[in-house]
Amino acid sequence: MKQDAANDTTLIITTYNNPVFLEMVFKSVLSQQTMPGEVIVADDGSTAETRELIERYQKLFPVPLIHSWIPDEGFRLSMSRNVAIAKAKGDYIIFIDGDIVLVPSFVRDHVLARERGFFINGSRARLSEGATRKHCALLDCRFTVFTPGLKRPMVMLRIPWLHYLAKGAKGIDKIRGCNMSFWKSDLVAVNGYEERIVGWGCEDTELVDRLYHIGVKRKNIKGLAPCVHLYHSTSPANDTTHKVNKLIREETERLRKTKAEKGLDQY
Repeated sequence: MKQDAANDTTLIITTYNNPVFLEMVFKSVLSQQTMPGEVIVADDGSTAETRELIERYQKLFPVPLIHSWIPDEGFRLSMSRNVAIAKAKGDYIIFIDGDIVLVPSFVRDHVLARERGFFINGSRARLSEGATRKHCALLDCRFTVFTPGLKRPMVMLRIPWLHYLAKGAKGIDKIRGCNMSFWKSDLVAVNGYEERIVGWGCEDTELVDRLYHIGVKRKNIKGLAPCVHLYHSTSPANDTTHKVNKLIREETERLRKTKAEKGLDQY
């Protein structure tokens, strides 16, 4: 497939010790109609198996594939993303999680839809446990609206004009960090992700609050940039850290904070 390039765009993939899923993601990135200028893996402390996978795919990628690793000291998604942002050369940054498989138009759609004064939030279909096992065993990253085992399969329909009609949620409602994109200058303006937020929850909504406080609004792209969320079991959130994270987010909203206290400027 002939690939265009969006040299001013960085794709950041978050991961932690799931090389099978990450390889599925890599294969879907290689299928992109428009390649980002670089791909950065924001690794929250994975072991050598992930590093070896990345080294293997670095030889296959037509653009730089960068391994951004931090030590494994618990769930530190905000830190892993900030370290990756600091390394990013692109003016525009697309974020996905390491369990998100992309359709070939994904990067192209984010680039086409980007607009100054906005960040983008996209949707994803979910794949059942059995179908996830099957696709991973075959390393098959091809998905359509007709793929067996898909939940919310209509997300897979690419209808470019739909996002003009279906405005969707606003603010922090139904924010999903697994399919988002931002101008890097906006992330720098709010000092990136708040690293006081550790453990599961609130890192994306707290960031969005600060973006709204500086006038950057949300743009939903229904009908564009579909992707598939691979099934995995989830551990229950730690009640103590989740309560602390909620308090940090509520403080950001109440005080209309615009910058993370512990954020991107460290790097």
